[in-house]
Amino acid sequence: MIKVQNLSYQIGDKPILKDISLTFKPHTIYGIIGPNGAGKSTLLKHMMRIIEPSSSTVFLKDQDVTKVKVKEYAKQCSFVFQENPRDLDFTVEEMIAMGRYPYLDYMGHTTKADEIVIERIIHELSLEKLRERSMLNLSGGEAQKVFIGRALAQETPILLLDEPISMLDVHNSVELLNRLKTIKDQHQLTIIMVIHDLNLAFQYCDEIVLLKEGEVLLAASRQEVLESEILQQVYHHRLKIIHDHGNTYVVPRANEKEA
Repeated sequence: MIKVQNLSYQIGDKPILKDISLTFKPHTIYGIIGPNGAGKSTLLKHMMRIIEPSSSTVFLKDQDVTKVKVKEYAKQCSFVFQENPRDLDFTVEEMIAMGRYPYLDYMGHTTKADEIVIERIIHELSLEKLRERSMLNLSGGEAQKVFIGRALAQETPILLLDEPISMLDVHNSVELLNRLKTIKDQHQLTIIMVIHDLNLAFQYCDEIVLLKEGEVLLAASRQEVLESEILQQVYHHRLKIIHDHGNTYVVPRANEKEA
């Protein structure tokens, strides 16, 4: 559905992305992982078109995205930034309603169909008690759920998330990822997210893309990546893989001698 082909990017003389080619399959959760400075967010920003990609490097349904009108792209691909403006005096319901903008008429009127979608998103993310609350009065985690709700309200088949759980505690991180997985299954979404928490990445993502210094070192199923020596090399053999009753956990090695 979405494909990256021979994508390179540099700032000044510094290469950030190096000849990246990836194909993202429909109805799959992808986790983009790698150490700091690997180019994870930069790759995602090209797919978001926050950084406009070079011609013939990012494709949506085999069409060069640079040839797709912005409003039409917004009907196919929604996204949530790593950092979102919080100084907005809109209610939670109003913020989620903004996700309907690709479908509004030239007067900006919402329809009954729009209202049904907004209500569904509020319910799916358990935001009923916050719907009249101003964004100014939300915690960082609450605001993040609202921004994800706004993206879901666009009803796109592709959802791009840049570190969606970076502002959440463990409980809320797990709750949000569980909800995203359920929503993905219910609505047949493709979710591509940059995620730093390796343990949660391998619990919730179907496929993993491993980046280092702007290059794709590995793109495979989570099990293949877990078993790969490349993963350990990238993280300097500081990872311990624990298998327990059908679950797999990734934890840092605390003792140098364990490496």
